[in-house]
Amino acid sequence: MDYQRRIDRVMSHIQTNLDGDLSLDVLAEVAAFSRFHFHRVYVRFAGETVAETVRRTRLNRAAVALAMSEMPLERVAAVSGYPNPQSFARAYRAGFGETPTDTRRARIIPPPMLPQRQGETAMYDVETRQEPGFSAAGLFHQGAYQQIGQSFERLIGQLIGAGMMGQLGDLIALYYDDPSSVPVNELRSHAGVILPDGAKLPEGLEPIVMQPGEVAVLTYKGPYTGLPTAWSYMYGEGLPRLGRDPKDAAPYERYLNSPMDTDPSELLTEVVVPLA
Repeated sequence: MDYQRRIDRVMSHIQTNLDGDLSLDVLAEVAAFSRFHFHRVYVRFAGETVAETVRRTRLNRAAVALAMSEMPLERVAAVSGYPNPQSFARAYRAGFGETPTDTRRARIIPPPMLPQRQGETAMYDVETRQEPGFSAAGLFHQGAYQQIGQSFERLIGQLIGAGMMGQLGDLIALYYDDPSSVPVNELRSHAGVILPDGAKLPEGLEPIVMQPGEVAVLTYKGPYTGLPTAWSYMYGEGLPRLGRDPKDAAPYERYLNSPMDTDPSELLTEVVVPLA
């Protein structure tokens, strides 16, 4: 249940398998976390994304190869994941403050690149509750999560057109992918609205079913721009303090009021993670 130990295990796996399969699914299995939640836990405890760890560790290995071996520069660039020596040289200089040629000539290994951890001081209450489960109607959103508001505008427009606005429950947003490893234009999410029991699925919307079960809930108050910090706290502090693991199910946000009639500082959003 020790989150830090599990992330340390992943980092050790990365270091010893730099030329192997380092996909999120594989690393999530190493950490014994659900693929839905692994990336958020990793960023909070490692201080960087998985992709950043892999890039940094490969560059550190490259520095050793340049200083301690005769491996050709083209080969060092290739095994470090760069398509050509030019792109490798730019990344190397940005990381170490010197060129690969400088390291080769000096035969001195530069100080290793370290993760750039950023402290977060926000504190939140995280509680658990039994969620009875619910049905929702959703509009699929593909693209940047920050632009899901556009899908909510379309969703609300469809509900108004169907004469159903005000008859349904809270709005929700479900997130399925890791934005640090999935291309922005391939990120998947749903903008949805909870349906009362017996309500008919509005035309043009997809059904969403959330199974009953225990969930961890963090109630965030403030503008939506602050939600990433709340998510980070949930995975870095909330779940570890609860001593619980997330379930293999999508986490979601539940909006308890609306920016249409509420000041941004008074907006209430539940950050919800299903528990195993």
